[in-house]
Amino acid sequence: MIKAYLTDTVVLKQYKGEDEYGTPNSRTEVGLKARVDYKNRNVVDLSGEEVVSMVRVLLSPMTIIRSGFDTRSASTIAYEDVLEVDGVDHAIVSIGKQGDFSTRYMEVYIA
Repeated sequence: MIKAYLTDTVVLKQYKGEDEYGTPNSRTEVGLKARVDYKNRNVVDLSGEEVVSMVRVLLSPMTIIRSGFDTRSASTIAYEDVLEVDGVDHAIVSIGKQGDFSTRYMEVYIA
């Protein structure tokens, strides 16, 4: 049902971990259909601090991962990823799944 409202295109730049010297590996870019809403919102980030997010991005459901970045699939999302909206890279502040008995869509707040 949410797919009818996903009229925008964003690029998810997936974090692929670091090499033995601590240098980040190259990111994989995945184009996604999304709905971009521009509105200021106060959200709580991963560390528990309240921050202001100016953009909410609605996406089809994806799996949130916290490890195993080097062998991840295109249907995953992590807090270390970067979301490109309108040609500008944004850090992910908060990721949430919304729905009743199953996940219908994801809310991703970016800074």
